Amino acid sequence: MNKKMNSPMNKGWYHCGRCGSIFQSDIGVKDHRLCTDCGLKAATDIWPAQGGQITYRERNMAMFDKTGSSVDESGYRSVRKKHKNSTPLKIIVFWAIIMLLLVLIKNYHMRQKALASSGNKVVNFAEGTMADESVALLNRAMPDCHRALIGFLTGGTPEIRNQFVADPIETAGIMASFYQSNPFPSLEVAELRRTGQQLIKVGEECIIETRWNDGKGQEFDAIFRRNRSAWKLDWEHFIRYGGYSWPLFLAGEGPAAVEFRLLARRVKTGQKAEDDGSRLRFTLLSPVFGRPAEFGVESPEFVVNRYSEEGLLLRAAFDSKRSGEPNFGEINPPMEPENLVRVRVLIKRGEFAGLRSFELVKVMACHWISIDELGFDLKKLKDDI
Repeated sequence: MNKKMNSPMNKGWYHCGRCGSIFQSDIGVKDHRLCTDCGLKAATDIWPAQGGQITYRERNMAMFDKTGSSVDESGYRSVRKKHKNSTPLKIIVFWAIIMLLLVLIKNYHMRQKALASSGNKVVNFAEGTMADESVALLNRAMPDCHRALIGFLTGGTPEIRNQFVADPIETAGIMASFYQSNPFPSLEVAELRRTGQQLIKVGEECIIETRWNDGKGQEFDAIFRRNRSAWKLDWEHFIRYGGYSWPLFLAGEGPAAVEFRLLARRVKTGQKAEDDGSRLRFTLLSPVFGRPAEFGVESPEFVVNRYSEEGLLLRAAFDSKRSGEPNFGEINPPMEPENLVRVRVLIKRGEFAGLRSFELVKVMACHWISIDELGFDLKKLKDDI
């Protein structure tokens, strides 16, 4: 009897739920059946092959179940691959790419818009990365600007002063001629203090604009331009250069046509028809160095067609000053009163019926800087008519 119970016919094949092994054990339900391989509780019922034999197909099924494989109904192996759910990761990557593209496109359009809208106007460095670059450039340039201004003001001869100005070769002749009939600026050089600075860009040229006070009631601005590797003083801007004395020119002396750096003031008649008409009325005044709130001799009244090039530029300058939007996009506020704008103009003097007359030949620029830029995009002004 014992022999019969211990014979292979009384044993069956079992599958260990712990290690996956196939092992033989007595047939029947046993809660504490142990696996002969791992020694742990098998925790499984009888494998579906009894009587002491297990088929090749059944053994393969058990073995492949351990390794992540299975045998299909025809007996061939097929591997079951476990795929992680990567959908959230794909969504995150896709979203990040879209956001990056949107940022790049926005930056590109902003740059293009700034270039298109600036025209002849100055691009200022007031925000973002440009502000950082502006500060770095100003820090590097300020020592040169100080040396140029102090060197010019303390230079004892025209030859020494000429070393500190931009375009020294072109400036040498007119500087010597100018100081033959005009006094040199009287400033307390030892008391000079810089009260402001900013970097502006006209076309491809970077320019530094500074403000100064001598502690004795005089204040002025000075422009510095890069000359080779150093920053030098824009002398023509500094002394508000004109080809001749403005008071003497108005009195009938000197050349018949002269270029001047002056202040323009719009004349309003108080009539709405005049304001809405085609005429623009203005006068020209000479600036007083060191006292921007004051002005010198005023010209007779000029009248131009507001739709001419000169009229469009002057009107744009007046509108820009009134609206508080400088034509150069400066951060520093204007030094002159709100009804005065800086202009470089070519004026022609003549006579009509025995009376002296003056004609605005051309508006050279709506600023005093020695550059060939109008300050406004004339083409855009014409398109906006």
